[in-house]
Amino acid sequence: MKEIVQLHAIFKGNVQDVFFRQQVKVFAEELKITGYVKNLRDGSVEVLAIGDREILEKFLKEIEKKPGHGSIASIKKNFTKKEISFDRFEIRY
Repeated sequence: MKEIVQLHAIFKGNVQDVFFRQQVKVFAEELKITGYVKNLRDGSVEVLAIGDREILEKFLKEIEKKPGHGSIASIKKNFTKKEISFDRFEIRY
């Protein structure tokens, strides 16, 4: 049985102005994940994604392999019970 969960992740490194959010959105849409990605004021990028835990793990691996034109120094990630729903995956500003 599939376990639908919520992933909250903060990516630090060279992740703003390097097509990182666009690349995250592409992966999310390919994997049918909903949620959002947005730049934070401290230079990091936040992702909130809803989906099957296995698919979300794959999503993270894809982002690590191809972070746009940037590079990831660290990822702080947390899986929790799904608390919110989204219709699609979007880039927030």
